[in-house]
Amino acid sequence: MASLYLNECPLLQSGVDPFILFEVGEEETMSCFQVLTLQEQYGDCLEQQVPLDPSIITYDELRYLKVLHFGYDGLFHVGELIVNVKVADEVLDIFKQLYLMRYPIEKLRVMSCYGGSDELSMEDNNSSSFNFRHVTDGGKLSNHAYGLAIDLNPKVNPYVKNDLVLPTNGLAYVNRDQHVLGIIKKNDAVYQLFTSHGWTWGGDWTSLKDYQHFEKKY
Repeated sequence: MASLYLNECPLLQSGVDPFILFEVGEEETMSCFQVLTLQEQYGDCLEQQVPLDPSIITYDELRYLKVLHFGYDGLFHVGELIVNVKVADEVLDIFKQLYLMRYPIEKLRVMSCYGGSDELSMEDNNSSSFNFRHVTDGGKLSNHAYGLAIDLNPKVNPYVKNDLVLPTNGLAYVNRDQHVLGIIKKNDAVYQLFTSHGWTWGGDWTSLKDYQHFEKKY
């Protein structure tokens, strides 16, 4: 039996207590992994909750995923993310594997919970995918703007370029020899899971290191 802690109100039906601990079997937990259209999830609130430029990417090109994940508190949580429709089923499978691996993810919330602020999301160690924004250095759009990138536990897997560390509260985790919850290292189980599906890890880059970041090119 797996303990599930339902901590995200947007994922629950109206009237259900969002802070309820209950027990379900493994077969039932797999049914909790779902892919929805954004219209199904957000309805009339879609444009407010998920801002984007339809000349770049449309709502029909994105999908809302509901997944289970192992938390830092030792409980199982319901999480959510938005990804490109091209990778939706694949990402769902990856998160099923992360769940079965008991890989700890502290938080998994859509970016509207942070007003679209990548900085606030990272500081809160929130894992995420779609966010219509530019790359950290500015200029071109990030792969997050297409739902083709995923950041995992960004505080303990920071972005590092020379003296710049993001989030700023991730400075203590620049040393990658540490053993802390949620850390990603080259050739570990998380690395192998993503790369086996054709995703690239930002920790392999040479001009900078983005240890939280996995992306897929199309």
